[in-house]
Amino acid sequence: MRKYINENTPSSQKPNYDKDEDKKKSNNPKKPKGKPPGSNGGTRPTPKIDEEEIVRLEEDEAYLGQPIDYVEHIVGDIAPISPVKWTRFLLARYKDPSTHDIIIATHPNCPSEGMFGPNLRGLIALLRERARLSEGQTIEFLETLYDIQVAPATIEAELRRTADTLKPQYDSLGKIINESKVKHSDETGQSVNGDNWCLYCFSTKQHTYFFAEEKKRAEYIKKRLDGDWQKVLTCDGHSIYTWYYSKQRCWGHGTRKDRWLYEEKKTKERILLHKGITGTFKIAKDIWKKAGAGVHQLWNVLLLKNRLKKIIKYPWLEEKCQKVANYMKNGWDSWFTFMFVEDVEPTNNINENDIRKHVMKRKVSGTFRSKEGLRNHCIILSLFETWRKSGKNVYHTLIDILKLQNSAISWLP
Repeated sequence: MRKYINENTPSSQKPNYDKDEDKKKSNNPKKPKGKPPGSNGGTRPTPKIDEEEIVRLEEDEAYLGQPIDYVEHIVGDIAPISPVKWTRFLLARYKDPSTHDIIIATHPNCPSEGMFGPNLRGLIALLRERARLSEGQTIEFLETLYDIQVAPATIEAELRRTADTLKPQYDSLGKIINESKVKHSDETGQSVNGDNWCLYCFSTKQHTYFFAEEKKRAEYIKKRLDGDWQKVLTCDGHSIYTWYYSKQRCWGHGTRKDRWLYEEKKTKERILLHKGITGTFKIAKDIWKKAGAGVHQLWNVLLLKNRLKKIIKYPWLEEKCQKVANYMKNGWDSWFTFMFVEDVEPTNNINENDIRKHVMKRKVSGTFRSKEGLRNHCIILSLFETWRKSGKNVYHTLIDILKLQNSAISWLP
């Protein structure tokens, strides 16, 4: 069980070691359910009314008389699902009198490749990447709601065409993240046709960038990130990041390791380790929140490092405690960067939240059939998450881009 239950196991899947505390919690009086007295109820604000309809019993008003007043009832609904509309486009062709090139007319709803228009193509991308439906579920959805028969190869072809359209923005996104002063990085495994690949994720507060490679190596990160000492990279401290000059080690990883031992069994050594690591982080975070980041934190950082140094050099008798102490020692110069540099977070939660979008899809879809499919997934998901962070409507933004691509004039020599 230790192979599957360790410090990296999600809290929802961990065993309940601390049964005594649960008994204490059960003896505490339960809080009353519902809103407290005097609360406004927390109802959602009234939406913008698109139309108003007055409903009366006109046939019975000869007996009932005129209404005494009206009961307001605001209802939200959507238009009924309509079948797919097939349109034949007759695109005019012209011949340039000077160059003799062929010019073909364009229309925003007519793609240069494939039979699906921008709305349907955008829906397929959303079902696969935002709703995280499997290929079979996507096909079933389209057949049930729109009565359209779609083959698995067609789904993948439409995703490829969408990814090709977004590729220029995807490449620009990678450059933007590289130039960012503060960025986050993490990686996770992904199966491609039975082979183990590595999916990388770079994040900022405004952008997300996914890419995949066959192995977990530093060279793939070096191709996309410059090791500029003025730029900070928040990461988990894996060996593939040792080359990066300015780093912030994720405190979430460090505190999770000592907390796991503490919750498993509260020995004297584990209690001391927990106070030394988690306690140090709590102190540092409180100081950071009150005074912010900057050179004025130098004295506080020296005191915190001295506190952490005592934990690292303590003669631990338990091998597990020594292992956690060594982990903290390996990141000695990178634990308190967030107290000196503005906008640096002490944890890698920004990236953890981003990469979770892929992990949830992986749990549904499992493997990718080809590396091209994984590449399409990285491109589309990167743009979707970036648009979401900026507050854009993902579907409408994608449709606008697809229509703009369809409108580009085609010149054939």
